[in-house]
Amino acid sequence: MGYSGQLLSKQEYYARKGIEQGSKSLPSGLSQTLDSYETQLQAEAQRLVASDRGDFTSRQATRIESLGNINDALSRTPAQCEALLDDSPLSVTVSHTREQQRPVLVRLREDQLMREAELKAFRALNNITKGASYPESPLLPYLWLLPAILGETVINAFFYENAQGLLGGAVVAFTVSFVNLAIAFGLGVVFRDKNLSAPHKRVMGWAALVVASVVAIYFNAIFSAYRSGYQLLTDPTDIVEASVAFTRAMTVAGEVFIGQLPSNDFMSFILFFIGLLLSLLAFRKGYTSDDRYPGHSAHDRLFMQATRQYDDAMDRVRLKVAEEIQRRLNGMASAKAPLDQGGPRLDQLRNSLSVDINALKESLTQLQRDFTLVLDTYRQQNVSVRPVPPPDYFARTPDLIAPYLTVDVSEFHADLDRVEQRLNTHRSTYLSQLNEAMRDLDNEGRAQQGPAMTEFAADITHEAQRNIDASKLTMPVSATFGAHA
Repeated sequence: MGYSGQLLSKQEYYARKGIEQGSKSLPSGLSQTLDSYETQLQAEAQRLVASDRGDFTSRQATRIESLGNINDALSRTPAQCEALLDDSPLSVTVSHTREQQRPVLVRLREDQLMREAELKAFRALNNITKGASYPESPLLPYLWLLPAILGETVINAFFYENAQGLLGGAVVAFTVSFVNLAIAFGLGVVFRDKNLSAPHKRVMGWAALVVASVVAIYFNAIFSAYRSGYQLLTDPTDIVEASVAFTRAMTVAGEVFIGQLPSNDFMSFILFFIGLLLSLLAFRKGYTSDDRYPGHSAHDRLFMQATRQYDDAMDRVRLKVAEEIQRRLNGMASAKAPLDQGGPRLDQLRNSLSVDINALKESLTQLQRDFTLVLDTYRQQNVSVRPVPPPDYFARTPDLIAPYLTVDVSEFHADLDRVEQRLNTHRSTYLSQLNEAMRDLDNEGRAQQGPAMTEFAADITHEAQRNIDASKLTMPVSATFGAHA
């Protein structure tokens, strides 16, 4: 409680006031009531008494509210437990949830199986034994061309520098770089066809290598020869003059195939071999831009996309099943909580009431003792100096705590007993049933999320296969494979 010896701290003060008042023969020997200082002390003591009793009343109000909450929870328990125990079997609810998603799952599974069949057929026809290897984004390999063309443009700009400076040869350098790298890269992409089984594809792939070799040598010879002619142009912006120089370079460049370099200029010689090196690099980048088997990555992407869509849809079904199981478990746990926790909570309320009553009585008794001690100190000091006898009431000490010591909690105890009786009735009726239901639900939940889910997935696969068979009854067997030849 709140009292902690506050009155004792005033003892010296009231001792001095007792001497002061006694020296003045106050209070009068005929007085029948307490003087102002005694009244002040009594008022302060009564305030502390009221504070202690108020603390107890506040705690008791909290206990009454807690008991009401327990009683309200127990009032809802029968209906809640009956609803949970009478709920439809988990297998029925889960089956309904799965069947709602069956059409979508079957369609996605059909698509996945068809994509898988197409991928397997493509691999079988082309003797592919390894999985597809390709960049995550189809555009990623082509983005390599941008910095490569820019880099070669910067390099070539120095080689094509003329009277107009670096900027004068920039346009020509960009054109040379773009043509050189783009053609080499594209032929590298076509060269992958050599890995396919179809004869015409293999021929096309090896032809791309031959063409790439010839084009790289010839084009870089042209660019090298044109560089020499470009330096001699009087007006590089003159299209006619530049065209004549480029035509002359094309004629001279053909001599590279008989072992003669198109130009004796050292810078043009360097430009020729730098161009060849970049052409080789671009050709290799084109070859490795996708899976080495053209079409393999496309089939694999479609299969992986169909697999992700089916797996995501199946995961959503699993999640809904898990949520239904958890919903039921949470409901039963919520219904059990008042039954499991009610007993300890009632014991705590009963014990805390007893503790608080004893604490209140001890606190008030100590307060009364301290009040008596301080009041006696005031009166004794007063009597010790006063020249006349003290008033008769000095022999009496007011009792401040008697009205507050009696605490009527019989009604609370009666309510507590009624709630405890209701709790025991509900525990005997529902607790064992809820425990068994939760155990059965946990076991059935594992079965529904394990074997039953596996069986459902297998059934989806069988239905998808039946649908595929039904849709292919009138189609020629060779139609499917003809598309991949």
